Amino acid sequence: MSVTSTAVSKNEKRPKRRKPWPQLALQHGVSTRTLDRWVYDGVVDPPEYINGRKYGNPDQAPRLDVMKPKARSGRDAETGLLKSTTS
Repeated sequence: MSVTSTAVSKNEKRPKRRKPWPQLALQHGVSTRTLDRWVYDGVVDPPEYINGRKYGNPDQAPRLDVMKPKARSGRDAETGLLKSTTS
């Protein structure tokens, strides 16, 4: 009689560490929406979905070298009024 074991052997690769999306946001000191924006901008890797919930790698640091510059405001710095768009 042959018995096969379904237990993970010591030589097999362990699964990646994952942290829930809200806890990952707390770790980085940002909101979950900011993490979503970082995924869109390529700052962090996309989350892994497990049962409809987002999980990310807690060991990955955000790539701050790919941050997009902020959009310039169309307002005058001194008065706060909108600049004229017609020349």
